Amino acid sequence: MPHASRPFLATLMIAAGPGLLLLSACGSGATADRAKADSAKPAAGPSCVSTDSTPVGLAVLDFITKAEPLPKRFLSAAGTDSAMPDDGFKVLQDKGPTYFYSSDTVAQRKIREKLEEVGPYPSMLVVFRGKTEADNGNTVTVRLGGHYVGGDDHGKLAPTRSFEVRCDTTGWKVAASKIEAGA
Repeated sequence: MPHASRPFLATLMIAAGPGLLLLSACGSGATADRAKADSAKPAAGPSCVSTDSTPVGLAVLDFITKAEPLPKRFLSAAGTDSAMPDDGFKVLQDKGPTYFYSSDTVAQRKIREKLEEVGPYPSMLVVFRGKTEADNGNTVTVRLGGHYVGGDDHGKLAPTRSFEVRCDTTGWKVAASKIEAGA
């Protein structure tokens, strides 16, 4: 190599050396960090856990979308063991205006009056009747019932239904539902 090119090469090495060192240090760390992150990821599969309330939401959605007549407004018992759990209540809110329905007859009358003012839409009080778990929490049976409040359908029962909600490789799904005997 001629002597004239040595100072240029030396200058290039001095200028580029730290950058190359920095790049190689960052590159190997990123690969190691990526490998750590990949190994820390949980295995792909359903995110079903026994404390999950998703089965209630799925059962409520199935219950209200198959009701006849199709309800456009919803009521949920307030402060009782029949009150809708949060996931179920969120489903009701997503499907239409939702009101708390008190056991107090004066408050009930006020709600019915409010419903009549708004219009003649079918309104259903959806009642949570409980849930049970089986198969290590991978199968949940949710029981729901209800009746129509106000309007032409006032007092019409929505029979109690049992919904079997199962966790499979893709998550929670309603596997079966049936009207309970005597409902």
